Amino acid sequence: MSVHAVRGPLVSLGAVVLALAASLLVIALTGAPVGEAARAMWDGAFGSRAQFGATLTKFVPLVLAAIGWVIASRAGRLNVGLEGQILAGGTLAAVVGLGAAGLPGAVHLPLAVAAGAVGGAALGGVAAWLWARYGVNDFIATLLLTLIMTQMVSWLANGPMEEPTGTLGQSSPVAPSARWPILLPGTTLRADIILVIALVVAAAFVLRRTVVGYRLRLTGANAEAARATGTRTTLVGAGALCASAGVAGVAGSSLVLASPAGNLAPGFSAEYGFDGIVVALLARNSPLGCVPAAFLLAALRQGGGLLEARVGISSGLVTATQAIVILLVTASAWYLDRRRPRSRPRKDDAAAPPVAQEVAS
Repeated sequence: MSVHAVRGPLVSLGAVVLALAASLLVIALTGAPVGEAARAMWDGAFGSRAQFGATLTKFVPLVLAAIGWVIASRAGRLNVGLEGQILAGGTLAAVVGLGAAGLPGAVHLPLAVAAGAVGGAALGGVAAWLWARYGVNDFIATLLLTLIMTQMVSWLANGPMEEPTGTLGQSSPVAPSARWPILLPGTTLRADIILVIALVVAAAFVLRRTVVGYRLRLTGANAEAARATGTRTTLVGAGALCASAGVAGVAGSSLVLASPAGNLAPGFSAEYGFDGIVVALLARNSPLGCVPAAFLLAALRQGGGLLEARVGISSGLVTATQAIVILLVTASAWYLDRRRPRSRPRKDDAAAPPVAQEVAS
């Protein structure tokens, strides 16, 4: 393992420590007891079996959204519409969960999860088509589609899919056969976390050890060099956007099929799509690195809820902490890139383009 490979995670860890230290400094400046605030954060995230289960429940959509970002960014695409794709996936999963009642759980649950993936991929496919066909910037397309999807979910939850009384502004709960079973009794943690770990491992393998992953990395590194090797870069980019959105759609399905309420409601995505981008940045676009990064942000989300109740500090401090993490991690990435050694190509790499050498390393 190279020195640079070890230094990268250490610098990211240092960025997190500095961000947390800065947050504690802000708490101290407000006059609140720092020790009590730290204990409130810890108790909120890990203080009991139920709190720990809630932290892991928040971990699920965070890591899935992060993996979605990583897939798109490897091909050089900016999928900032993960939030909308989560909404699309959760909506279609709710449609199947409500409309296919009566199916056995072994069929109904996988069908609803697959519907979530299809819903997310379909919305991402619209952005991919606009980019590939008309050159519409993928950043703008995915962001605007999120705004459209937000309004659509609100209309569905307050209209065609609203529960029978018509007063709650949400759908009825999905059928029990479409719900993820409880994994840890006495908590909100459900078995979808097993699927998440499987998807993380699969993404890490595909992106690093397969031809598909190589083409994604080569396209993202230099599209011209990729085209010189015969890679259809437009197809690769569009496929990456769709796959990225499909993973976000699975996150949306979990937010419906694994939630205590189990229904479709406006705002059920709870900004997990945007926080997933923070996770991916913190993990430096490493699928496996997304696991500890997502766990950290899940703990901050869960623990932050107790700050206001116990210490009188707004839980918005958690958002400020995330912003500090982004700034410090971005700065650390710049630092590492400046410090990266530029070695001469090996003799057996002499015939390969420089970009191909970098991607293969």
